[in-house]
Amino acid sequence: MKEELLHHIWQFQKFRKQSVKTTNGEDLLLLNKGFINSDSGPDFSNARIRIKDIEWAGHVEIHVKSSDWKRHKHGADKAYDNVILHVVWEYDEPIFARDGKEIPCLELKDITPEEVFKNYQSLINSADRIPCERQFNDVSELVKLTMFDKALMQRLQRKASIIHQRLEENKGDWEEAVYQTLLTNFGFKLNNEAFLSLAQNLPFRLLRKYQSSIFQLEALLFGVAGFLEEAQGKYGEKLKAEYNFLKAKHGLEQNQMLVVQWKFMRTRPGNFPTVRLVQIAGILVKQKSFFDVFTSSSSTFEDLLEFFKTEPSEYWQTHYHFEKTLNSKTQGIGKNSVENLIVNSVVPVKIAFAHYSDRAELTDQAIQLLEAIPAENNRITRFWKGLGLTVDKMSDSQGSIELYNEFCLKKKCLNCGIGVELLK
Repeated sequence: MKEELLHHIWQFQKFRKQSVKTTNGEDLLLLNKGFINSDSGPDFSNARIRIKDIEWAGHVEIHVKSSDWKRHKHGADKAYDNVILHVVWEYDEPIFARDGKEIPCLELKDITPEEVFKNYQSLINSADRIPCERQFNDVSELVKLTMFDKALMQRLQRKASIIHQRLEENKGDWEEAVYQTLLTNFGFKLNNEAFLSLAQNLPFRLLRKYQSSIFQLEALLFGVAGFLEEAQGKYGEKLKAEYNFLKAKHGLEQNQMLVVQWKFMRTRPGNFPTVRLVQIAGILVKQKSFFDVFTSSSSTFEDLLEFFKTEPSEYWQTHYHFEKTLNSKTQGIGKNSVENLIVNSVVPVKIAFAHYSDRAELTDQAIQLLEAIPAENNRITRFWKGLGLTVDKMSDSQGSIELYNEFCLKKKCLNCGIGVELLK
């Protein structure tokens, strides 16, 4: 028995309610099941019950076994002082509040119809790609859209939580947290770890001292990244000399990465980390603050396209690595890459700062950015389209990916509005 299923049984009152008694044999009348509590504390709040002609108002706590109350140490937590009913699958011992009074208990094991379990098992044990695949079209469009919106917001909040974690690691410095986020995503999955390491070893507060010089920015970026150790050619030697000077000036000897940390396999020259470093330098030289741009309430999608528009320095217009030339001049960051950076950097930063500063309009703007970008085309979005879902915008695809990965594959049907609707 899972506690999530007990929550479902209680929330939708999927048990026989005639002549209900507590485990002590007292008549129990359920007047109001209460409301789901998504914060810490008891599972349902503002419930009302009547026991022996006395009406009680308070909270309901749900467990598989009544002894779980003690295992979770609720008896010592004042947040549980107002629990008026303990709902359990199996009653194995009485439980008591902090004041020593026994809390009334309702055991569901013998009053829950077998059909409830059969329906649940039938759903989660489905051999289809997702549990509800064959029943998906039995659910109303409103329920589907509401759940996809919920999944989208969960995905955005999860990504925003990473920003908050970086903010804490950087002692409240938003500029560093945003810089680390952007550089990480310049790794485009293959080199995310390496780019994050670079951002941590080469802080934004140092780079901003040299934002007027593309040459010094490249020297620092390529130097700390470890690419200048074996750099060849005149330009490579010039960068190495400048980096050695800056390294000594700022004590960067211990910050230098190893070139083996970077991955070049299975990627085209235009996606090489060396090319991405040049693009980062191009953004740094023209923009003094990433944070200001990402959190501005006036930054439109077009503004962000302009922000990411870069022109490589002369050497890198014809090279993708030291002494390795391109067949044609490089054109800066591609549109698909820019959209990826907006989705994975700008949008999460807006969401994180919206929560931090209590500015709801930033959340709205983040959603608007996702609605301005076409949906991804991958096996997950194609699967949902095959079920008749409209997946046209990035907001659609981000929600559908979250639902598929975090709910469907993990069979969290009881946490999904679609699953709950089918099990009602």
